[in-house]
Amino acid sequence: MNILVIAPHPDDESIGCGGTICLHTARGDHVSAVFLTSGEFALSELTREKAWAIREAEAEESARILGIANVTFLRRPDHFLADGIEEAAAELRPLLERQQPELIYLPHACDGHPDHRACRPIVQSALSSSLIPPPALLGYEVWTPLSEYDRAEDISQTMDRKLQSVRAHRSQIKQIRYDRAASALNEYRGTMTQIGRYAEVFQFGDDQFATIPRGRRADPVWHRIYEVTQEIAKLVPPQDAFILVDEGRLEAAPLVAPRRCIPFLEKDGYYWGKPADDEAAIREVTRLRLSGANFMIFVSSTFWWLEYYPGLKRYLHSNFRCALKDDSLLAFDLHAGAV
Repeated sequence: MNILVIAPHPDDESIGCGGTICLHTARGDHVSAVFLTSGEFALSELTREKAWAIREAEAEESARILGIANVTFLRRPDHFLADGIEEAAAELRPLLERQQPELIYLPHACDGHPDHRACRPIVQSALSSSLIPPPALLGYEVWTPLSEYDRAEDISQTMDRKLQSVRAHRSQIKQIRYDRAASALNEYRGTMTQIGRYAEVFQFGDDQFATIPRGRRADPVWHRIYEVTQEIAKLVPPQDAFILVDEGRLEAAPLVAPRRCIPFLEKDGYYWGKPADDEAAIREVTRLRLSGANFMIFVSSTFWWLEYYPGLKRYLHSNFRCALKDDSLLAFDLHAGAV
């Protein structure tokens, strides 16, 4: 996946989502970062140019630790981002169009710092006039912990690297021990989410998931579902449609948008129950394939289908390439000649 991290200042990326960035890079995702300001306000005793040089060098060192592929500095006025929303959006827009991220991390909309709060309207304005498929937006914590969150990431295995990256911002650690604050908050999140010793939490920053009740999104089980859908998103191109065999349980459609998720069996866009027999199942796969479905994906709770419908199993394995097989998913590539 193409991942973009928006940071109003150097160090926000490390504090807010440094552990998750490490998880992305370990999976082979391409991560870029854009720093809207270069943080000169925090080194006000220096000239602007000297402050830029220090903080940008620290950001580049931190990026190397996290595995960020490239960084861009827009050098917007520190502490005054809200005074130039459209100007910042105009500078950000070509970067979005060039990188076409599928997922953007940015500070959550209710953070206590004014520059952090300005990030969301800047990103939304840049996206509104671009032609790229709309990416998912995930808001991270920096100054103000989230009272409600939608997603949690177990960063226990990457916490040491996260703290190294935070400490790379030496000019800021001298003023406030952000490393201690991040460690304490992430340990609290890990304890309360019960997913690991350390965790980072995020809040969706758009309406993409508005159809999923917040109480549902707060359930740790839902976060595991989210991970499955992200695996699907890595396999299926954004413009494609796919058949999902999940017995109507996953609520996957908003999580994989703009990909079109087709339930199986399907009627008028909704899950319609199990096929009567092998013949019915194969007939439905053929119909959906001819209507544009390029993948057929089984989730782990429906692996038994391929034993219950042996004819369907033979049909899929004989005619289509197995594109993915692990403990969570079994996927077939339905493109012609994909065997």
